[in-house]
Amino acid sequence: MGHPGVEQFPNPGINAPSSKEDLLRRLTKLRLLGFFICLLILWNGVCDLIYGYSPDLGGSDYFSLKIWETVRTAGGRSHATVMLAQTAGWLYPFYALAYYLWWVGMRPAGLWLSGLPCGLLAYAILMIGGIQHCGWAFLSVLSQAKVVTGCTDQAFYNTAETFILEHFMLGDLTALAAFYMGSIWHAGAIISGRTSFPRWFVLVSPLGALVFTLVLGLIMPAPWAGLILAPFGTWFMLIPCLAVTLWLGRFSTPKPDQFPE
Repeated sequence: MGHPGVEQFPNPGINAPSSKEDLLRRLTKLRLLGFFICLLILWNGVCDLIYGYSPDLGGSDYFSLKIWETVRTAGGRSHATVMLAQTAGWLYPFYALAYYLWWVGMRPAGLWLSGLPCGLLAYAILMIGGIQHCGWAFLSVLSQAKVVTGCTDQAFYNTAETFILEHFMLGDLTALAAFYMGSIWHAGAIISGRTSFPRWFVLVSPLGALVFTLVLGLIMPAPWAGLILAPFGTWFMLIPCLAVTLWLGRFSTPKPDQFPE
């Protein structure tokens, strides 16, 4: 049995480690995985900036129709550059692994407050990679093609653009539902105090990162607002992943009384 009054951290992995050394090895592997995922997420930020950054937009502009002009024209960036931005979509299965790290720390709260919110967020991440990182590029295809061909049929252009947007929004529907539902559920689990994380850890949870970046970006002027808001999905992944990875490092030298006798 663990000692009363001592914070108990769940043993990583499905099977309990047989010794302190075994636990340390598992924690080291989890930390390395976390840092590796964080490095990959940084590339996602570069790709987000290609899709949505404009030095002319302030914070409030990103919440208006002005951002649509940047997205549908890819900010005037070349076709090859927009194609490069799609490569981040390949990495989303790795990004989703970050929620395994969160699950390790949330297991004491039980299935409803650990597996399900983490599962929703992992699903949302995978869907966002497949739909959004492809979809954002497709939204700019007509504008790129119009420049190349010199198309003057505005009615055709507008109709095709509307249809593409409708397909994009429908395909993204379940991703958005899981994104918001999972974020709120996940934050509620931390606030409940039943996980291994302190309640203040909600500040670096996916919901905390989302709220912080949106509020900060909103009050920022151009050209800085775009550096916050264009890659807001990257911050949503990077801040929680880095936080939980560093938290695992807190147990790199566990005290003897943190282990079962």
